[in-house]
Amino acid sequence: MKNIRKQIIAGIFISSLIFVTLGCEKFLDEKSDASLSIPETFKDLRATMNYEGQINRSFPTLLEAGSDDYYVKSNILNARSESERLVYTWKNSLQRSDIASWSTLYNTILISNIVLEGLERISEGSDEERKTLKGEALFIRSYAIFNLSQIFCLPYDEVNKNIFPGLPLRTSSDYGQHFDRSSMAETYEFVVNGLMMSFELLPENVQFKSRASKSAALGALARVYLTMGKFDQANEYAREALSYNRALIDYNDLDKSLRIPFSVDNSEIIYYAFCTSGYFLASSRAFIPRDLYDLYEEDDLRKVLFYNRSNNGDIQFKGNYDGVGGSYFAGIATDELYLVRAECEIRAGNVSDGLALLNQLLKFRYEKDTFIGHTNLNQEEALELVLSERRKQLVRRGIRWMDLRRLLKEPGRVPALFRKADNGMDVGEYVLEPKINNYVYPIPDNVIRIQNYEQNPL
Repeated sequence: MKNIRKQIIAGIFISSLIFVTLGCEKFLDEKSDASLSIPETFKDLRATMNYEGQINRSFPTLLEAGSDDYYVKSNILNARSESERLVYTWKNSLQRSDIASWSTLYNTILISNIVLEGLERISEGSDEERKTLKGEALFIRSYAIFNLSQIFCLPYDEVNKNIFPGLPLRTSSDYGQHFDRSSMAETYEFVVNGLMMSFELLPENVQFKSRASKSAALGALARVYLTMGKFDQANEYAREALSYNRALIDYNDLDKSLRIPFSVDNSEIIYYAFCTSGYFLASSRAFIPRDLYDLYEEDDLRKVLFYNRSNNGDIQFKGNYDGVGGSYFAGIATDELYLVRAECEIRAGNVSDGLALLNQLLKFRYEKDTFIGHTNLNQEEALELVLSERRKQLVRRGIRWMDLRRLLKEPGRVPALFRKADNGMDVGEYVLEPKINNYVYPIPDNVIRIQNYEQNPL
């Protein structure tokens, strides 16, 4: 009876999802039976994959909400729900979670599975069209699983990867089919294999950056391998991704007076995605800690392009790479790949090569003729520099949380984090100690209850 009920609910959900997805295509206009509202033509499948609102704009709030790159004032904190306050204050609790951060990405995975199954069932479409669509579906599913792993799995651990739990790797659109939690090793293997398969199928160039390309698959692989601490592979995939697009914006050409200085089609973007919702992350509520703001030198253009400073000293973020002011940019861009390459070269002992890559990026971030390239640093000094530049450049990208997680394995690299008080400077009462159990969120209680999954450690 339980499975029948799940299948009925899943059928209703899938039908409603596809109806919203494909309403503009009107392929349901002639249908009166919801059970028939399944993609039946290649055009239907293409339209399903074009559901940008779900696929490109529904990334999880928790990927940014746990970082130390913002703070809110006490009146905002006190007005929020208990679960939101627990996320913000880093308190250990099973309620320190967010069902939407789980369900939105599994809805994206559902769409991918619907399309992959449809391609098995439907013979329409040219070989090239079918290859591209399959590549997009594989990319989207793998990218969703990876982002989920950065929230609901412990930080990657090569020694314990076969012991630590991973995620349910859903490969079917049938929500009546149960998938157990995989191991951490299986989760990352699933992501890597999916991205590699997608690379073989995806085109080099896309009409819209909301669709995946070969460089997007390579850029995602670079991020995944960096997270795993596999620096040679991360460097290689970042290098390959940049062979398709190595553009860097000269920040001197941007209008710092604009509410959002970056456009949705800026040349650094390889894959366009962002989070639209966001707890405390709206710019009207989230303020920038002074210690982050003070990292920028006065001739660093990021200080005026990324931030607004009010008359009372409050600092707000405005440098959204999504160009529309979402909670954070969740896509892939060339600036990140230069930083990946720089870090990996430095870690390999090629300090001068790593600094050259870093300097290549930074010369476009400073006022003209003011930037002096970094040279003559030892390996540790260079590594600290590039990690600092990652924080300064990749603000509101969902990456600070990933970086803190991966750096936990390096003793002394991640300090205890403190939330700032109302003035953005004084140490508050909320502390995040550098322990791996503090850098994973509980799976939402109703998911645990229905699916009988193993809960994450507190």
